[in-house]
Amino acid sequence: MNPSEIQEMNFNIIQNNFFPDNLPYHPAFLTGLHELSPNNTYISSNSTSDEAEDHQHSLIDERKQRRMISNRESARRSRMRKQRHLDELWSQVTRLRTQNHNLIDKINHMSESHEKVVQENTRLKEETSNLRQMLTDLHISNSYEILRGFEDISCNLAHLKSEYSDQSVTTFLH
Repeated sequence: MNPSEIQEMNFNIIQNNFFPDNLPYHPAFLTGLHELSPNNTYISSNSTSDEAEDHQHSLIDERKQRRMISNRESARRSRMRKQRHLDELWSQVTRLRTQNHNLIDKINHMSESHEKVVQENTRLKEETSNLRQMLTDLHISNSYEILRGFEDISCNLAHLKSEYSDQSVTTFLH
């Protein structure tokens, strides 16, 4: 700011009743004011600068506060997601354990059933073998009985020749 602007500013201050009317209007007084003016401007500028700094600090603090709140919310959402995922995993573990238990029960039941079927199969094979043996024994004994019936017939060669010749003549005639 140049001196003429400062004097003009000082004159405006006097005319605007910032000072009482009974103060003397003297050029030395104005010079004194002129000397004080830069300091006043500096003080005023400092207070404006301080206010600007305070305002800037408050904006920075406000941004920090918003960022801190945002980070807290983000961390809370992240924890909730992790907890939800953990709950889902535990639910899946429980479900898989139940399925595993059910499968083990089914396998045990199937093993018992298989063992019973194998035992029944072995018993049936033995029974089949016994029945075959009995059938074979019956066939053999039946064969002997059939042959026993032939033992009672007397074998007379002459008798057989006469029977044979009678049959051949009869068949020849017919």
